[in-house]
Amino acid sequence: MVKNFWRAETGIFLGIWLVLMVVGGSKLFDDPGTFLHLGVGQHILSSGQLIYTDPFSFTFRGKPWFGYGWLFDCIMAFINRMGGLDSILLVTATALACLYTWAAYRLIRRGIHWLVSILIITLSMAASSYHFQPRPHLITIIFLGLTFARLCDFEAGRISLSRLFWVLPLFVIWTNMHGGMVGGVATIGLAVMGWSFAKLVGKDTPMHQYRQVIPLIVLVIACTLTALVNPYGIELPELWFSLLKSPVVPGLIMEHASLYSHPADLASLTVLLFGLLYVSALAGTFPKWPRITWLIPLAWLYLAFMRIRNGPLFAITAVIALGDMFPHIRWVAWLTRHGSELLRIRSFPASGGMTRLDLRPVLIPITLVFMTAIFQVAAVPVPVIGHGWVRLERTHFPVELLPELKQYEHEHPKGTPIFNDMLFGGFLIYYTPGLRVFIDDRCELYGDEGLMQYAHAYEKEPSQVDQWAQKYGFDIALVQNDFAFDRYLESSNAWIRTHRTASASLYRKKPI
Repeated sequence: MVKNFWRAETGIFLGIWLVLMVVGGSKLFDDPGTFLHLGVGQHILSSGQLIYTDPFSFTFRGKPWFGYGWLFDCIMAFINRMGGLDSILLVTATALACLYTWAAYRLIRRGIHWLVSILIITLSMAASSYHFQPRPHLITIIFLGLTFARLCDFEAGRISLSRLFWVLPLFVIWTNMHGGMVGGVATIGLAVMGWSFAKLVGKDTPMHQYRQVIPLIVLVIACTLTALVNPYGIELPELWFSLLKSPVVPGLIMEHASLYSHPADLASLTVLLFGLLYVSALAGTFPKWPRITWLIPLAWLYLAFMRIRNGPLFAITAVIALGDMFPHIRWVAWLTRHGSELLRIRSFPASGGMTRLDLRPVLIPITLVFMTAIFQVAAVPVPVIGHGWVRLERTHFPVELLPELKQYEHEHPKGTPIFNDMLFGGFLIYYTPGLRVFIDDRCELYGDEGLMQYAHAYEKEPSQVDQWAQKYGFDIALVQNDFAFDRYLESSNAWIRTHRTASASLYRKKPI
């Protein structure tokens, strides 16, 4: 009876979920963007209105701005109200475990041994883990995987053309969560162009007749138009492309930088390693004409070289493509003939192993997740699955300074300015919403000129902080330890350090 409730995928889910819950208690919250999005969601839920002008900074107070991931922000803020950051961790870990268990399921149902499937999934996750944070980009990783799998299934003949159109509701949600839907549209467009070319040169293609290209073009156009199905209209996609075109953002924000600029970084190395596996597998399918979907991860690998943030998008498309490629790889067949039992392709039904719906193998994961949610909402202090497990890394955020910051917020009028390094902008917006920040990582708000001014002061002219203090009237500053602003304020006669933690120093302006 026990085996009816356990499959390889059950163990894979539990393994991924437990690792993410254990490690994620601190590591999944080391990006300031997480707190910025939570702050945006909190503001929308509290006010009951969408944002149209900047409510968080004093440098761009009242300037037109809106949260491009407003739906994601609201959902995360609602979850946060239910169980705090612990519930955010639970949802993130569960979503990621579901995604990669589903990817493993596809590999296993293509006939790949479960141990080999686990290895492939592990490499894919390693190439993506630097973006395993509760941010809108996580939605793009998940939704791109779902969209690309649909394309693979259509090309392999597992689904009909009409079922391909079920991606449209997905794109409507995607539009209101993250601008990565542009990548989803481009992926579908590449597939349609590839299938059309294959048809023209007489190669295998899912299009049996030329007239089938018409509904496929309609699909691409419809997915593109979903970019307008949002509360902000055309302004939302315009904002996405302004960020993509910015020459300043890649030099200031690491995740937007090219993979070439950080060749020895762990994230870059894991992407390169998984890229090597994928390219080796793809090369092993030649000289047979490849399916178009097998080639699409090459485009995402190229984009990963251009911007590190695209690494997880390459990884999720590559792991899905590998499932269909694996039985056609010549070196896999060679190793199998020479006695490799692990690489031998198992036989499954023509449906790809899709049998009648059996919910028994998911009962254990569902029970565990549900029990964890109860512990968190009820504030039961149980390690890993209970309340209070999330603890921010003190080397990243000045958690010890929160009592003083909150006291300062309480003693001053709402909207009082505080000078801060960019790294702490989201942290302050979330924990001290009554204060207005100097800068955060909303690059679209501050623009190239504002970002360059900050970067110049941060790197070369930290004394600029005194001119800003005179202009904006702030008398408190939260800055990173041992960087230019910290060194300048420490040596200045006009400022005094009140606290120093492992990550930051808090300064107050001396009374005149």
